[in-house]
Amino acid sequence: MKKYTYILFFLFIAFASCESDEGNDTGFDDSNPVSGLVKIQDFEDEDSPYTISLYNETGNLQLGYTKVYFTVKDKEGNYISDAVLSAFPEMDMGIAKHSTPRSEITPVTGKTLYEAYYSFLMYSGQGSGIWYYDIQYTIGNVTGNITDAVIDVKNAFRSDGVTDRKVVQSLVAIDGSEKRYVVSLVEPLNPKVGANQISAYVHERIDADTYLPVENFTLKIDPRMPSMGNHSSLNNVDLTWDAANRIHKGTVNFSMTGYWKLNFILLNEEGETLYGNPVTESVQSSSLYFEVEF
Repeated sequence: MKKYTYILFFLFIAFASCESDEGNDTGFDDSNPVSGLVKIQDFEDEDSPYTISLYNETGNLQLGYTKVYFTVKDKEGNYISDAVLSAFPEMDMGIAKHSTPRSEITPVTGKTLYEAYYSFLMYSGQGSGIWYYDIQYTIGNVTGNITDAVIDVKNAFRSDGVTDRKVVQSLVAIDGSEKRYVVSLVEPLNPKVGANQISAYVHERIDADTYLPVENFTLKIDPRMPSMGNHSSLNNVDLTWDAANRIHKGTVNFSMTGYWKLNFILLNEEGETLYGNPVTESVQSSSLYFEVEF
């Protein structure tokens, strides 16, 4: 009798273990590095022994900040852990071409996965433009590239699903330097009533293909609700440089749900105004703002 009890016990443990594995469909998993992610598209050509795939949490590239993940597989379907990747985005507008702010592609610690972000300045079709990736890879002593791969960058919408939502802005500094910057809203991704972490990237535009991240600037924040008398909220914290995470961070407080305009004034390291203006009774918005609706 005791022997059958042990057998039943081990069968129960084995069944529970299998059931747990099958239900593990969220978050990253060592045996499946793309668990919890949605594929955007594959990149491959007939001469390449590898397939490079693009993923993120939504399955879309979109206007403004977009976090992405890459995988590399060989023809047998094995994930490659020692690849060196670059994916250069360029928008062809017919009469001109330009790239966009972006990070390098770096390995995710402990995963056969690579991560990067892009801050797309325009969406596909805007100004009749088309986005392309030029992808280069080095794996061991094999180097290759996949060129002119069309990618689809979606517009960013408000909750009505129709109207554009402002999430990225290009500007020319008003301090006389004529330097050009791009400010990209990163968080809050899922706004809620109360205090929310807010973060943004600032890049300096060097030329049409080169955008360098800027450190130690300040984004003074003034959130307003235009439909409610343009009232603000309490306990907001300006965005300042977070060296550990290499991004500008602060706090925004939403007192209620609805449409909010996040007004900013961009300051350099010396506290001089580069762009934006205070909101007053007669001036209802800064020239530098983003939109949130929830």
